[in-house]
Amino acid sequence: MLKSAGRFFCRYMKTSFPKPDSTPKEIVQILKSRGTHVCDEGKAENYLMNIGYHRLSAYIFPFYKSPKSDLILKGGTTFEQVMTLYRFDKKLRIVLFNEIEKQKKAFHFIKTGYNIINKAQ
Repeated sequence: MLKSAGRFFCRYMKTSFPKPDSTPKEIVQILKSRGTHVCDEGKAENYLMNIGYHRLSAYIFPFYKSPKSDLILKGGTTFEQVMTLYRFDKKLRIVLFNEIEKQKKAFHFIKTGYNIINKAQ
């Protein structure tokens, strides 16, 4: 099964990507050319290596001038602002998932109790 699936992907899913891979150092230079102020390039490169540009790009998006397709950032945009937004979203996600988990547990507890009561009758 896995061999045939592997052959399918190798044969039919050959995708070529128009843009070459960029190193974190190159991405920092691209961000700087778009107007991002980067205080510590080494630190920014480290974040890009660990988090990845594609994940961070969603947090850069609000800082672009209109039209967003021009890829020019608003004046005074710093890499630290992007990281602050990323960290806030990460913390918010953790809090929300913890609360959702509590609600899910409560729902299952109620559902289990309801099933036990109905079976007893």
